[in-house]
Amino acid sequence: MRIFTCNNCTRIHIEAGNILFHFANKEKLAKYLNELDVIDAEYYTALNADKAFCKDIFLPVADTNINLGFSLNEFKEFRERIRNYLNLKNHMPITFIRANKMDICLN
Repeated sequence: MRIFTCNNCTRIHIEAGNILFHFANKEKLAKYLNELDVIDAEYYTALNADKAFCKDIFLPVADTNINLGFSLNEFKEFRERIRNYLNLKNHMPITFIRANKMDICLN
């Protein structure tokens, strides 16, 4: 997983496995972290321990039929990485260029 500020669009991007998150600014990312902080991850891990799913913590995505699935460790790492990013003083922007229909990341 990585979190970065893009030079092209100035948004904050989070790449987590197959999922991409986009935040307009640090304030919106901080608001999302506040929402994650109220989730009792241990409770949901215990609640879903005997279910057939590989993940224990499920976060719905707005008005869709999509849920993000996390193990307890994945969820804790996700929150901690966001927290660490928000606590950084300087964020090294990443520049993307397009070459032959493929994005190339320069950092």
